[in-house]
Amino acid sequence: MPQSKLSVGNVEISVLHDSEMALPLSQTFPDVPADSWTPYQQRYPEAFDGAENLRVHFECYLIRSLERIILVDTGLGTSASNPGTVAAFGGRADGRLLAELQSAGLGVEDVDTVFLTHLHPDHMGWNLTHEGSSVSATFPRARYLAHEADWPLYQAPRDEEKAGFSFWENTIGPLERLGVLDLLTGERPLTSEVTAISTPGHTPGSMSLVISSAGERALIMGDVFHNPTQVTETDWVVAFDEDPALAVQTRRNMVDRAELENAPMAICHSNGFGRVVRIEGQRYWRVL
Repeated sequence: MPQSKLSVGNVEISVLHDSEMALPLSQTFPDVPADSWTPYQQRYPEAFDGAENLRVHFECYLIRSLERIILVDTGLGTSASNPGTVAAFGGRADGRLLAELQSAGLGVEDVDTVFLTHLHPDHMGWNLTHEGSSVSATFPRARYLAHEADWPLYQAPRDEEKAGFSFWENTIGPLERLGVLDLLTGERPLTSEVTAISTPGHTPGSMSLVISSAGERALIMGDVFHNPTQVTETDWVVAFDEDPALAVQTRRNMVDRAELENAPMAICHSNGFGRVVRIEGQRYWRVL
């Protein structure tokens, strides 16, 4: 059973499970031959749903650092909060993020930072609360952080043209009007123990977090990886990568870094934490 909490020095990181669903391998990784998956399905059975589908998790991460409460991504959400995205991913979702937050002993008002790894809609499903014609930030005391390079990519009405469905007004656009959104550039410390770094390729503004406390390190990534297999097969490209070549280079860099620093990693579409290990000269993901 993957662990749901990780201590990194004085920092505590918890997995908040929003939802999961099956996605066809042939659509998600269209350039990877079906039989190439076989050894990885045997190694990582929890990451697959039968022979033809990935089991895709929509995970968020809760970071407690120096009395700060940082939420990494807000998941897929629900059919009500994020209707276009949920329909595109299979029709229905009842995200559990708020219930998971409550189980962690916190309410929405306790979160002071929402860190969005990138602006794909399956990472922003709980950003906003819609009540009739009114909209508010789901986390009322939080600053929402995203990279400015992603901001122009999907702005309505371009979201529908780019993704095939509309999501901007349901997930991100109103945050600017509400005055709670900060757009970042480059490297940015969130606390003295948590630093945002650029990990582009999946989107131009994709970011990750480096946790460094009391001599220990960990990495929290959005969609640098979509499946544990990519720790080994860093050149396997997911269909949603905006710049595949850059995504591959970023993935290689992050595997190198995780191995060099012996740093656990968290991946938003996999469950729990893992570490890069070498077996007979090959690098693999090992669940913690």
